[in-house]
Amino acid sequence: MSNNNYYKQVALLISVIPEIAIDSRFALHGGTAINLFDRNMPRLSVDIDLTYIPIEDRETSFTNISKALINIKSRIEKRFLTCRVEHKKDTLKLLVTNFEAMIKIEVSQIIRGVLGTVAEKTLCENAQEKFDTFCSIQVVSNGQLYGGKVCAAIDRQHPRDLFDVKQLFQNEGFTQEIKEGFLFRLLSSDRSIQDILFPNLQDQHLAMINQFVGMSEQQFTIEEYEFVRESMIKKVQASLTEEDKLFILAFKNVAPDWSTYNFEAYPSIKWKQLNLEKMKANNSAKHNEMYNSLKRKLNEI
Repeated sequence: MSNNNYYKQVALLISVIPEIAIDSRFALHGGTAINLFDRNMPRLSVDIDLTYIPIEDRETSFTNISKALINIKSRIEKRFLTCRVEHKKDTLKLLVTNFEAMIKIEVSQIIRGVLGTVAEKTLCENAQEKFDTFCSIQVVSNGQLYGGKVCAAIDRQHPRDLFDVKQLFQNEGFTQEIKEGFLFRLLSSDRSIQDILFPNLQDQHLAMINQFVGMSEQQFTIEEYEFVRESMIKKVQASLTEEDKLFILAFKNVAPDWSTYNFEAYPSIKWKQLNLEKMKANNSAKHNEMYNSLKRKLNEI
């Protein structure tokens, strides 16, 4: 594993983490947060996914994020003379390249703000040993970290995500805190609630070969992938209480009960509610059809 291109990407990724961690408005989420900072590197991870912590209006947030990314770009280029950093303003990304690798630093355009509190986490021992370095960075709460990962795993069905979910089920399990993080990500998504809760299964054989093999020394076969995927969908569906179902349906009907889960203040939730409100007002037939379909599906669980 130490000779492959993923390893070179991780080396570059770890080297730039301190230049990001300087800005306390960002917290790490996603595969890098899980595999390099929360767990002991069961697999490599090659992207830096960031959550912008302040809750501001969209225009202010995007302006501040863009300025922060420019500052991160400057710090990286000043510290590493062999690095080239490209700022993708429209997508809130930085592409960092050196002679051996390229990585992406991306700030979520959808999720802003954090559930619970962030925690400062250090690079795991395995990564410290293999890459002979040390760093730390803020990471979102476990609920948001793993709940978001489960939601992404159901939505994208990518082998990397399912590998992470396998580790979750072998350790913490799908706890109430993680379920809350899942519901937050579910209701924030630009995809429909039904498409995520009741997904169509995708063929990911090529993704397993081209985008996962070489990332882990642990065996993870396509058969195991399919087993974890099926188990995950069943676990998530079975975890939904009657109160959860009523909460989801009320949210879908633009009449959310925030006493169940208090997500009201988050920009992604407000944005989703605004879009649902527009659909209900402008195309009530489609809204009712989608609402009734979701209700039938939830009642079948």
